[in-house]
Amino acid sequence: MAKFMQEREEDAGDIGTTSAGRWLLTYSDMITLLLILFVILFALSTISPKKFTAFKEGLRDSALAGINPISPGETGLLKNNNLLSHPGTFTAALNAVANAGNPTSQITGTVQGQAQSQQLQSALTAALAAKGLAQTTSVTVERRGIVVQILADNVYFNVDSAQLGPQGTPIIDTVESILAPLTNDVQVEGYTDNQPIYGGPYADNWALSAARAVEVVRRLISDGIDENRLSAIGYGETRPAVPNTSPQNQAQNRRIDIVVLTPAAEAAAGPGSPVTSGGSQGGNSNTSNGSSSGSAG
Repeated sequence: MAKFMQEREEDAGDIGTTSAGRWLLTYSDMITLLLILFVILFALSTISPKKFTAFKEGLRDSALAGINPISPGETGLLKNNNLLSHPGTFTAALNAVANAGNPTSQITGTVQGQAQSQQLQSALTAALAAKGLAQTTSVTVERRGIVVQILADNVYFNVDSAQLGPQGTPIIDTVESILAPLTNDVQVEGYTDNQPIYGGPYADNWALSAARAVEVVRRLISDGIDENRLSAIGYGETRPAVPNTSPQNQAQNRRIDIVVLTPAAEAAAGPGSPVTSGGSQGGNSNTSNGSSSGSAG
């Protein structure tokens, strides 16, 4: 009887050991599968930026007309970043994802229409932000074109000066780098506050605003923009952005607008006429391609 009970106890011990072994086997299988899963997820998370950019641009351009067919023996990847046979007059190289690290990607041709104007606005904004100049400028899209507004206090040495200061030169040069490849005309407009001028080289705010616009035009020409595309206009104090009721408002009215004119705006204004943003024309001191003239409305 004692021997029988001893054998039963040994059998029970073997059963317990076998159950424990089965549990460990299941657990190790689960850990192995989880390890394989994480390895696969890590492999999928590693994406080649070059291949991703090619894939993204291929999807974007596939919706456009004039897509070149893939010839036998070719990979089907983009050549020269363009699948179009006839890109047209406007080629926008800026894309929010593809060019996040290259904000000054070149835009060429003629900007016309709302979509192309917004692409140019994005290019200018990104280029200025990349050089830390976004806080001193604003870029907006209006009916007449794309307007880069710069507060004069950030461009010129003094309140009554038309000489570009150390902050103004990089702003103008950055804007020029984006505008140079375009064919649109560019209109530079000078504005002042309502403070009268006493002494100095400028008789009044008309002369000061025109001189400031001309100085910007000269800088754009020296940077490489065709002078036949440029015009300079001085509006003096006649078109304040805000009422001249405080020093802060007066600082906002001392400004320079660089306007990239759309073909529709140029045609509506007529040859040789300034393209305005609306409102009364008033008098203006107009300088175009280096020659100055005065008119009163």
